Parts: sequence; structure tokens; C-alpha cells
Amino acid sequence: MYTLTGVTKTYLNGKKAVNALQGIDLNIPDGQMVAVQGPTGGGKSTLLQMLGALDRPTSGSVLLGDEDLAKSSNSRLTKLRASNVGIVFQSFNLIATLTALENVEAALVPLGVPKAQRRERATAALASVGLADRIGHRPAELSGGQQQRVAIARALVKDPKVLLADEPTGNLDEETRDEIIALLEGLWRDQGLTLVIVTHDSQVAARAQRRLHIAKGKLRDTTPASKTPAQARPPADEQPTWAKPADDASPPADASPPAEAAAASPAAAASPAAAESPAAAVSPATPADEA
Repeated sequence: MYTLTGVTKTYLNGKKAVNALQGIDLNIPDGQMVAVQGPTGGGKSTLLQMLGALDRPTSGSVLLGDEDLAKSSNSRLTKLRASNVGIVFQSFNLIATLTALENVEAALVPLGVPKAQRRERATAALASVGLADRIGHRPAELSGGQQQRVAIARALVKDPKVLLADEPTGNLDEETRDEIIALLEGLWRDQGLTLVIVTHDSQVAARAQRRLHIAKGKLRDTTPASKTPAQARPPADEQPTWAKPADDASPPADASPPAEAAAASPAAAASPAAAESPAAAVSPATPADEA
């Protein structure tokens, strides 16, 4: 899935150079669940941006399959994000003026999916995360956990090969945190995703097959000896932690698909959800919030 070789990332903070990543070598096999921990400013978000084709390294290569994201054009990276990579953010990044259904549908607009198919796929994605009865609700009408479920559905509706989650439980209480992580783990098991979670929470990290730690731009593997990082899927006899809810394919009457221009509307442009949108440009060389 991913092969990173000699990856560095240097930002300029005024006249001072900030080495966010320093010679990262990393291989993530297809289907693995990985947790990345480390202090604030250690390089976690920068690493995730490399994996998500949101930024390019200063040097080194970032292979997604056979494609080097470091050398791909902006238009090619846009297509890769649109089709192969789903991203879930700590702050949900939902568009406040759109319903849950419309927020999820918006991820399919850049792919040219017809309106009827967008509606059908978005409805199914929301049902898969337990929100079949909430598709007509706007973000303000949903709890934090429900908003994060909408964000997960938005990331998964395009059937990506990899799901990247940046502090997906950082704004949630412990009970809701456990529900969201169980959901992500269940989706990973059922759909064969490659799942990479950046987290400060050791309880979350402990559930991953593999644990990495990054500090001062340097990465090390901290997987306990009892884990088997190379194993792509859990043993067949291991009890799953999540069961897919019954699919309610009939949306409420007030749930209408977004206008064709929803993704390009002023509300969408002003929303931080643009960072997750496949149409987002490669980020400029400025430090991330975490760097």
C-alpha cells in the first residue's frame, strides 16, 4: 500500500527552518490498521498529509501502490484523493448549511457520479454508520458523535482504498470515543481498508495492529511484542466489535440531494471541509497546526 523512503519535510518559519519530518522510512501493507502517536509538533499531521496526498515532501518518495505522490501532478493528486483516499478530521468539517445526506453526497460530485446514484450511495453510507434515521438533519441538529459518523460516511462513500483519521475522537467524550473507534475498527474489518489513525489517546492506539511514535520528525515502531504487525486481517475466530446496522434505504421526504454546485457554493468554499474535498489543491509549504 504505502512505501515511504527517506522522506523529509522542511518548512520556513520566518528565517528559521523547521524540520517537520527527518528521513522517514515506512512501509504500511495493504489492509493494516496503524496508530500514530507523538507530542504536539512532532510531525504527526505532516506525516498524515503526505499519506493523504495533501502535501509533497521536501525530499524522498511516497509511494501509494506504484505511484510516487511526491512526483505526481496536482491534477493527478486531486484524482487520487477523490477516488483512493478518505480523510476524517477531528473537527468533523461538515458544511453547516447541508443535511447529513447532502454532506456525504458532496464527496461524490467531483467523481461525476449521477445525482440518483449519489443519493443512493450516500443513503447507504449513512445507514452503514448507524444514521439511517438522521439523513435529513443538519450538523447543528446532530451530536458530536453523530457528526463524526457523518464525516466517516463522507470519507467512505467513494469506496477508498485507505482511510486516514486525524484525531477522530479528540472532540468526543470517552463513551462516544469508544463508539467511534469500534465503528472504525468494524469498518476496517468488514471492508478491508487500510486504516491509519493519528491520536494522542493511548486507549485508541492500543486497539491498532501496529503502533508508531513520531517526535521531532523522527519515526519509530512501538508495536508491543504481542502484536503481529504484518498480519493484514485479524484471526477469523476473533470476535468483531461492530455489526453493520440494518440498511434503511428510504430517506425521509425532507432529504433532498444537494444542488450540482453545492461543492462549489460559498458555504462550501468557506468551510474547512474543503481540505478533505478531492478538489482541494496541494497545501502550501507552511506549517500545519501540529507540523
